[in-house]
Amino acid sequence: MLPAIISGGLMVTVEEHVRNKIEHAKKWRIENPWYSPEYFKDESKIYVTKEMLASKAYRSLSRCAMLIYQDFLAKREMVSTKRDRKPVWQINNNGEIIYPYTEAIKNGFTRDQFRNGIDELQQKGFIDITHHGKGGRKPAKGTGDVSKYWIDDRWQDYGTDDFRPPRNPREKDTRKGRGWASYHAAKK
Repeated sequence: MLPAIISGGLMVTVEEHVRNKIEHAKKWRIENPWYSPEYFKDESKIYVTKEMLASKAYRSLSRCAMLIYQDFLAKREMVSTKRDRKPVWQINNNGEIIYPYTEAIKNGFTRDQFRNGIDELQQKGFIDITHHGKGGRKPAKGTGDVSKYWIDDRWQDYGTDDFRPPRNPREKDTRKGRGWASYHAAKK
């Protein structure tokens, strides 16, 4: 005689109980497709550590700077490497990340918001500029001379004596009477 158990108030055999559990799990998976690993396979992900969320630097970011930083995190190309036999995720394109003003404007930022967000992210240790682009018009083929960015971890020391300033800060154009400054001054 097969052992019996009470399931849902009824006396059933162990085999029937297991079969019912399997059927219930199949129905649940159909009703909840988001649980399936295949559902997330092609979806891009952005990971922010609990340490970063709790940091003084992250908590002090403005709304625009936080959104811009999330855009930078989405542009990372992450690769898994092994260090001491443990898998470690590294940014494959760090220092080569491109986020031009035209793309920021398409994402809903004004030029001033984007510029101020980049400056704030640099000052608080989240990014650095590895190459200052020249701006201006984009050539017919290619991307032109655009700024390239590095996602940094200096934010961990923000507010302490160990905090390092940005390596390559954006320099404000102080040329008065030359270039676009004179053009806009003449229009006023």
